Amino acid sequence: MGCEDESRICLRSDTVHVRQPANLVRILVTGAMGMTGSVLVPALREHGHHVLATDIDDLDVRRPSDVHAWMHRTMIDLVAHLAAETSLEVCQNVPDHAWLTNAIGTKNVALECRKTGIPMVYISSAGVFDGTQREPYTEFDTPNPINVYGATKYEGERFVRQFVPNHYIMRCGWMMSGGPGKDHKFVSHVMTQIHDGVDTIHAVSDKFGSPTYAPDFAACFETLIRSGDYGTYHTVNAGSCSRYDVARAILDILGRYDIALRPASSSFFSERFFAPRPTSEAMRNYVLDLQGKNTMRPWRDALEDYLKAWQ
Repeated sequence: MGCEDESRICLRSDTVHVRQPANLVRILVTGAMGMTGSVLVPALREHGHHVLATDIDDLDVRRPSDVHAWMHRTMIDLVAHLAAETSLEVCQNVPDHAWLTNAIGTKNVALECRKTGIPMVYISSAGVFDGTQREPYTEFDTPNPINVYGATKYEGERFVRQFVPNHYIMRCGWMMSGGPGKDHKFVSHVMTQIHDGVDTIHAVSDKFGSPTYAPDFAACFETLIRSGDYGTYHTVNAGSCSRYDVARAILDILGRYDIALRPASSSFFSERFFAPRPTSEAMRNYVLDLQGKNTMRPWRDALEDYLKAWQ
C-alpha cells in the first residue's frame, strides 16, 4: 500500500493522486454525517489529513459492492468505520436491521480492508459490557452484552479482530457531540427541556457511565492513527457519573438554580427507553494510561466546553 517515495504519483481506478506527506493519512470515513463524524472529520482535516467523508447515501456498508467501490475508487491509507445503528430501542425492536448494519456492515468493511491490506478503525461502545462490575471497565475485562445493540457492536469487534491484523478498536461512552440540531443524546434532551421553560427535570440516578466528548475523542483518534499502536482502546473522559449527575452539572454550569432536579429510577422512563441497559457503563482508559497517551479530560471539564455550543 502506498508509494516508494513522496514525489511519486499513486494510481487507483484511473484516478491520479499525489501521495500525502509521510505523517499525514488519507482516510475513508463511513457514517461521517453522524454525531461523532460531524466533529471527527473537520478535526482530521484541520490536522492536514485528506478525508473522504461518506454517509449512507454515498456508501451503504450493508452492501459489499458499495464498500468495494469506495475502497478502490482512490488511494487511501486507513478506513474509519463509524456507520452504525446507535438507537438501543431501534436495535431491540428490529434486530435484523441491527445485525445487518452493525455486525454484517462491519464485516463487509473488515473483509475489504483485509483484501487491500488497509488498516481499520472501528468505533465501538461501552455497551459491550453487562454492567455488573463495580469498578470501571478496562480493555482487559471480558465483554458480555445484555441488549441487541451491545451484542451487534461486540460482534463487529470480533469481525475486525478476525479479518484485519492492523486495527484500532475504540470504545466510546455516553457521547457528547454535535450541538443543537445534531445531538440527539442526553445533553440535548436536558437542554431542550431548559429551552422549553420547564421548572422540573427528572434524570436517572441508578445507571452509571463515562461521557465521551467528541473533540477530545477526535484528538485521541488523531494521535493514535499517527502512532501505529494498533489495539483496543477505551476513549472516555475521566470519571464516572449518572445521568442525574450530568443534569446537575449542566444546571450548575448554566446557573439555572431556578429549575428543580429530581432523581428517578430507570423504570420512570421505561415506556420510552425500554431496551435493557447495563447498570454501569463506566470505563477507564487503562491502555492509553499505560502507554502514556491518555489526553481525555475529566468529564465535567469537557461538558463545560460543550455547553458553550448551546449559548
